[in-house]
Amino acid sequence: MSSRLTEAAALQDWMVAHRRHLHRHPEVGLELPRTHDYVAGVLDDLGYAVEVHPAAGVTVTAAGSEPNGVVSVLRADMDALPVTERSGVAFPSEEAGAMHACGHDLHMAMLLGAAKVLTQVAPRCDTVLAFQPGEESDRGALAVLEHTNLELAGPANAFAVHVHAMADPAQILCRAGVFMAYGDWFTIQLSGPGGHASQPHLVGNPVDAAGEITAGIKTFAADLALVEPTVATVTECIIGNTVNVIPASGRLRGTIRALTPDSRTALIDGIHRVVSNVVAAHGLTGEVTIQEGYPAVVNDADYIDRFVARLAQTELASAVTDMPEPSMVIEDFAYFLQRWPGAMVYLGARGAGNTSFNHADDVVYDESVLTVGAALHLLAADGV
Repeated sequence: MSSRLTEAAALQDWMVAHRRHLHRHPEVGLELPRTHDYVAGVLDDLGYAVEVHPAAGVTVTAAGSEPNGVVSVLRADMDALPVTERSGVAFPSEEAGAMHACGHDLHMAMLLGAAKVLTQVAPRCDTVLAFQPGEESDRGALAVLEHTNLELAGPANAFAVHVHAMADPAQILCRAGVFMAYGDWFTIQLSGPGGHASQPHLVGNPVDAAGEITAGIKTFAADLALVEPTVATVTECIIGNTVNVIPASGRLRGTIRALTPDSRTALIDGIHRVVSNVVAAHGLTGEVTIQEGYPAVVNDADYIDRFVARLAQTELASAVTDMPEPSMVIEDFAYFLQRWPGAMVYLGARGAGNTSFNHADDVVYDESVLTVGAALHLLAADGV
């Protein structure tokens, strides 16, 4: 029998074609009608009984040749980002203001490749392949987990691959325990009387306050990071609309990332403290709203150990690297791992000349890693 890597390699060109189609036609969020239809159509053509739910993903089940009672659940995300592409690739996004900047187009192509192989050489375990919308900020995993295909009575393991734009192509980064961070979003609403631009001494200025708040958040998060990795980033500032009026209101938004619940609480408390102190000094009011984000992605130690041991028996053994620190990225695959033990791994996919991380508008990925990604899914489908 050929190896799973060899089986995947035979479909490299097929996967590239699907990846490029998906890259040219990105959709953002939960509502991905064209992406749902495309993925479902490919799976239907392969002979699968396809379960599709609008804004809730696509799933199929592949019967195992030697089912042992433990189902393998493989997941790929489908949504793009609201980013205007400037990567320079020969197959750029054709959708204004949308781009597969995080590599979800590769994720889909890898899992489609695995799906095609599994129609030719069955997995050892019963396997569910799940294609999920709304990963970036919409908790799309929760809706996918309600599929009939995922109403599993017995034990299961969950597995996913995420491309890493700055890691060497085909490098497989593995880590037990916390793999990706807790993440939340915050909004800071500033309010004041507003006034004439010629009289700044009479009223507090939300523009000044916003600058101090941004600097204060950055400073206290850096102090916390001396003890444990933490992140607090202001990513949006909307204040004012003309040159001669001190605005009466403004809004800041951003994200926090932490590796433990205690650090998460410390970040939230710190934002409240900074805002309270700054607005008081400027004669303004400030309201902080925390939108709960995603739990941490926690890889099951036993599963990742077994998976790495399985990789050691394959042609991919030399590609495996221990990831010493968790990533501060967040991922709603966390919800799959809350239901079943399993793991996510990073797959290096740095394109030629690329210096950008995932989400950048100029990021370029190496398509050759599609073969490795599909092989990793196939190994997970065979059980570890």
